[in-house]
Amino acid sequence: MATVGFPSPAAMLSTPRPFLSHRGCRGARNLPIRVRCSAEAAPDTAAEEDTASTSSPLPPAPKPFSSLISSSNVEKALRGIPITNADHYGRLGIARSTSYDEVKVAYENKCDELRNKGLDEEQVSRELHLLKESYGILSSEEERRLYDWSLARSENPDRYVWPFEVDITQTPKWPPPPQEPEDEGPTKLVGYFFLAWLILSFVLSVTLNR
Repeated sequence: MATVGFPSPAAMLSTPRPFLSHRGCRGARNLPIRVRCSAEAAPDTAAEEDTASTSSPLPPAPKPFSSLISSSNVEKALRGIPITNADHYGRLGIARSTSYDEVKVAYENKCDELRNKGLDEEQVSRELHLLKESYGILSSEEERRLYDWSLARSENPDRYVWPFEVDITQTPKWPPPPQEPEDEGPTKLVGYFFLAWLILSFVLSVTLNR
């Protein structure tokens, strides 16, 4: 059995066919012919690529740090209740009066120290996530203002503190102006008048009772 290869249907339509006469076909042998199209022989690579792309799992997206700004946290700060148990200043090893530029430097130094400790990858990833959370809160003016306000209110619930009082961006850079001296003259005169009136009333009461 002979095998004959033919081009694709599109090539067959575009290629002109030669005309065969009846005389040339008389002597031809009747052989079984198996036709194989080139389009059928080619594998479906596009379908395989689509299946491979859909079967491969995507890597998980990194989780951002949780924001402290919410109505419930504002209500807690008003009532003097801590909004979080995390010590963000302690994680970075800085004071509350640290500027925003120094917060960034402290965060980078802590990350370098953590990588040089020789811990396993999982523990380093967990510690870096905590450092990133503290840096995200202390480097944002809104997040840090609410966090500092909550610390001030929870430390002394009996004394109310406004948010701008603990905001380092609102801290005056110059000393406050001197207070004006109190006008003591009229105050002393009023005091002397009431003292004289009290003494005179006592003397008159004693004299009239005799």
